[in-house]
Amino acid sequence: MNKRIIYLFFVIILSISCSSKKHLIFNNVPIDGALNKFAMELTKSGFILADTAKKNEILLKGVFLNKDCKIYVLGTNGNNLVYKVIAELPVEGHDSLQSHFEKLQKLFSIKYGIGYSKYQQYKKRERLLYKVPAREVMQGDITKYITDSGEITLEVQEGFISITYLDQLNSEIWKREMGEVNKKELNEER
Repeated sequence: MNKRIIYLFFVIILSISCSSKKHLIFNNVPIDGALNKFAMELTKSGFILADTAKKNEILLKGVFLNKDCKIYVLGTNGNNLVYKVIAELPVEGHDSLQSHFEKLQKLFSIKYGIGYSKYQQYKKRERLLYKVPAREVMQGDITKYITDSGEITLEVQEGFISITYLDQLNSEIWKREMGEVNKKELNEER
């Protein structure tokens, strides 16, 4: 009887420890696996391979959120695992940019929950002395959504919006690899 209880206890602990977190999803494809494999999955959903000249980075083009976009897929140095996807939406006029950023914030809030926003215009104290101005997007404004699987960041760039998907599990691998590279460089300098 004791052996059965111990065995059952062992199985429960093993199943809990092995239950892995899920990977972040981009365009119905989990951000996981080899960089080339992930890019090929995206080509199956309509993206076109545009450039693979840079090490650990692939550029694709295609429709994302009903807009023609550039999609940058980044992989880790050692294992070449995909850990980050950056979607650059097309350049827009200021009013359109403002409207589109607000729509994306609402859309992502529905999907990922309330995000944390930081607006550049509120750094200028003189604007806040008399009254709070209407919020206008500026370069550097961000809204970040944090999930168990990773982070999604909406950011206003110079005339366009970028959306960054950072997978938590694979970005931890990337950070470890970068730490090892930095340690090797420090040891070589000594």
